Amino acid sequence: CSSSGPSLVAACRRASDHRHTGAWIVSRLQEAIGRKTMREFLSLQLLAILQGLTEFLPVSSSGHLALLRKLLDLDTGAKGPALEILLHGGTLAAVLIFYRRRILELAVGLVKRDRDAWKYCSLVVLACIPAGLLYLAAHDAVESAFDSTLAIGVCLVATGLVLTSLKLVDSTAGSRPSWLQALGIGIAQALAILPGVSRSGSTYTAARWLKVSPKEAFDFSFITSIPLVLGSIILKARDLTHIASEGRTFPLLVATILATAVGYAALKLLEKLRFLKMMWIFGPYCLVAGAAAILLATRL
Repeated sequence: CSSSGPSLVAACRRASDHRHTGAWIVSRLQEAIGRKTMREFLSLQLLAILQGLTEFLPVSSSGHLALLRKLLDLDTGAKGPALEILLHGGTLAAVLIFYRRRILELAVGLVKRDRDAWKYCSLVVLACIPAGLLYLAAHDAVESAFDSTLAIGVCLVATGLVLTSLKLVDSTAGSRPSWLQALGIGIAQALAILPGVSRSGSTYTAARWLKVSPKEAFDFSFITSIPLVLGSIILKARDLTHIASEGRTFPLLVATILATAVGYAALKLLEKLRFLKMMWIFGPYCLVAGAAAILLATRL
């Protein structure tokens, strides 16, 4: 560039400055990440995006996270289900933001001892009990399922069949959940602690088959996830503290924020699909994904 005209020299200098700026950003990012390599950092963010997309779309976020880590051999530095719980915390924030008005109404109702608010919150608690009991009773089996491609594939196929059954449900009839209906939804939710079984898909479908209205089923499905995810985070708090103590705080914080943003967008999309009565369209996808996982497992 030194032998060229003034304008070209200036352009070359600007390009050089941009290269230096890019190198500086990368070096600062690597410095902030610490011992975690850039590959681990990017792998973690990829999983955060996947979590945000699949947590609310009824395709099982836990199953997709486990499969992606296994198939692509992604090393994020976070082992076992602790990472899944952390990313679920990010999408929990998305639920809290999305339902902020409804949650505030319920909180005010509880303080004012409003009967409807107390009943609704009691129904949410009731729907969470089966999942808590099943996890306590079969903790080791649930944890080991995250490492089984075959188990995830079978569960995805089951999720696909459940979602496809929505085509047979009356698209308009229904009411608010009752005690018995909340218990039925809770039993469906309990099965979703297995990777490959969609929590939102199983609870929404169960609610619709139990004659809960589409909007009430949609809202109850996601509001019920709040105490469950909070409980999971509390149970895994020691593992998450261990991860943070190893210098992974920055990449985990970025991943959590990313999962929150993507999750909120996915929740808005799913709400529109519910209005269009198209929740069933995820069934065929889960059937194909599950069949592919089973085929992969039998060839490994």
